[in-house]
Parts: sequence; C-alpha cells; structure tokens
Amino acid sequence: MKQKILGYVLAATAIVACPCHLVITLPIVIGLLGGTALGTVLATHTGLVVAGASAYFVAALAAGFYLISRRKRSEKSDKGEACCPPLREPAGSERRHRPRKEGTRR
Repeated sequence: MKQKILGYVLAATAIVACPCHLVITLPIVIGLLGGTALGTVLATHTGLVVAGASAYFVAALAAGFYLISRRKRSEKSDKGEACCPPLREPAGSERRHRPRKEGTRR
C-alpha cells in the first residue's frame, strides 16, 4: 500500500516538473525566491534547471507508473501458478461429435 502511495506521489510531482509547465512555473518560483541565493542560481542557470526537471520528469513518471501498476507477490503466488491458470473446459461441456450430412460443406 505504501508503495502505491509513493507511486502516486512520484507521478504527481513528475507532472508538476514537466518541462512544458516550466514556462509558467519557473518564473513563478524565481519570483518567489527572488533575493535569495537559490533564486539567483535558478535565474542564472535556467538551462540546467530545464535539463534537471526533464530528467526528473522521465524518471519519476516511469517509477511512479511502475509502482502503481505493480502487483503484490502474494497475489500471484496464492494460486500456485506463475502467470495464468490453465484453460479447462467446464464439467459437462464435452463436445459431442455429430456426423455431417452428405453433400453439405462447412
């Protein structure tokens, strides 16, 4: 359960850090941090900020989707089967052979 919550948090922060949103969010962050050392660094190295945000976006989105879609090991191993249950026909559904009428094609 904690891993699924972490997956949602990673996916949400990845959406916030998306490079297409930086056109709006980066000036806001620089404005809020104006006059501080961090604001100065962000303002002077915007290319580095965009590269870092892009890398975080890809990594966090991939990790978030992995954690969200991952199943627990106990769910798979409870049935004792690795992937899918074997296909079995229900009881009483045996196919009976019916002879073809002469002269008819299927």
